[in-house]
Order: sequence, then structure tokens, then C-alpha cells
Amino acid sequence: MLAVALALFFAGPASAEPSKVQVGVHINDVHDLDLKTHSYGVDLYVWFRWTDPKLDPAATLEFANPFETWSQTRQLDYEKPVKDGAVYRQVVRVNGRFTRKLRLDDYPFDRQTLAVEFEDHRSGSSALVYEASPDAATVAPTLELPGFVLGTPRISVAEGGYPTDFGEGKRHGYSRVRFELPIRRPLLPYGAKLLVPILCVVLCAGLMFLFHPKHVDSRVGIGITALLTVVALQITLNDELPEISYLVLMDKVYLGAYLFMLSGLGVVVRTTWLLERGLVGRAIRMDRWALAVLLTLYLGGTGLMIWASL
Repeated sequence: MLAVALALFFAGPASAEPSKVQVGVHINDVHDLDLKTHSYGVDLYVWFRWTDPKLDPAATLEFANPFETWSQTRQLDYEKPVKDGAVYRQVVRVNGRFTRKLRLDDYPFDRQTLAVEFEDHRSGSSALVYEASPDAATVAPTLELPGFVLGTPRISVAEGGYPTDFGEGKRHGYSRVRFELPIRRPLLPYGAKLLVPILCVVLCAGLMFLFHPKHVDSRVGIGITALLTVVALQITLNDELPEISYLVLMDKVYLGAYLFMLSGLGVVVRTTWLLERGLVGRAIRMDRWALAVLLTLYLGGTGLMIWASL
């Protein structure tokens, strides 16, 4: 007994366990997804369930990834103690814009995750810990986001923190909730709208190889026209995307088209020299081989890039 008493004395008082708050998120609507600003509007419910009467989770709720706070609205939609006051419950409705930097490497076949993150701005993880079950993430059955297919929502809780003590002299960790809604673009509609036009231009550019080498003006005209058309298509595409420092999948498809047409114009120049030297048969064979090789390389390379992005 003396040894136990001494151990308890030197160990000091037991640290208090953090209060546990059950949490869940229900999404009513997602709207105005803006790639240029990496933002999206969300209408959602956040519900809390806890037992510590000193807590007020709705009042101390803070979102970690708001796009703009001035337009965000909150409404305490429901507050009621249950089980003779031993358990408390709150439901908060929030409508606002949130942000997450969207990676567009595989555009238009990229898969994105729209996220909403929040924590308690008053209590650190030593005082309050969120808990969430997998079924605590739900969406409205009627929810639609035009142009996208919605995946299965998920929710997770992890401890986060900041690389500063905010002048308190001590850093604190915070229990952070992260709600995620995966989305993707439908394959066939976007493939038809973005890939078919460029493929048509490339196939039309291939006609320069089928003209007789003596029709130099027509062959060069086809190549130049196709090249300018691809430039116009890419400019139109870039108007819909944000300023990014890397190439997306469609950029690579366009670069392949540029190489196809510039190589074709180079072949036209070479066959014109052969024609001037009287090597007509050799010039025609070069055209046919160039068409087969360049078209195979372009279509094969494009297909592999699309397959890797799916």
C-alpha cells in the first residue's frame, strides 16, 4: 500500500480525458463549382451530440477551408437535450463557399474531391475530441452537380495543428473533421466534346499526305490551316481553366497534334525536294509511310495517355 501511495504521489493528478462530441454532416446541395477560383458552394447540415454541459459546439464551430467568410450563413436549426438532459444535441445549417486546390493533371478525366473541414476554435484536442462513424456522412438523394458524377461521401476525424502558438506561448492540436465528396466527369460526353474535334482536325491534316507531291500549295495550306485550328481550340480550352504551372491531359493531346502537323509540313518540304530531283515514286512512298507512322504514333500516344488517366 505504501508503494502504491508513493507512486500516485509522484505521478501527480491524473490528466482529465477530453470531452467527446459525436459529429455528422449532411449535404443538401453543391453548386457553382468554379475551376478558376478552386471554389464551390455547399449547403449543409452539421449535427453534434455530447454530454458535457460546458460545451457549445455550434457556437465554437470554425471552418478550416472557407473561400470567403463574409457570405457564409449559419443557423442553429435544432437544439434539444435528450435522455433527461444527460445528452445534448444541436443541428446547424451552413451555406457558404469553400475551397480546395484542385489538381487538373488528367483534365477532362480528372477525379476531384470536394472537402469541407471544421474544428472547434476554442477547445484543443486535449479538451475536445470529435468522433464520427462512417455513416455520419450523407447527401440528399436528389443532389445533382451538373457535368459531374457523384461518388460515395466519407467523413474522417484527425488531429491537426498550426505551426504557431498565436502568441500564447504554447501550441495546441485541434480535433478536425473532414467531409469529402468525390466527383468525376462522365467519360463519353466529355470525350466527345473535347477529343472528337481535335481528332477530326488531325485526320483532316493527314489529307496533306494523300495529295500528289506536285500540289505543294494545297498540301501546305491544309497543314497550316489545321495548325491554326488547333491553336484556336487550345485557346478556347485554356479560357475555361485556371492559371496553372503544369500541363493537363488536353494540353498534351494538343502538343501531340502540333508535332503531327509540323512533322507533316516537314515531310511536305522533303518530298518537294525529291520531286524537283525527279524522284516522284520515292516522294509518294515517303508520304504514305509518313502518314502511317505519324498517325499511329499520335493515336497510340493519345490513347495511352487517356488510358493512364482513367
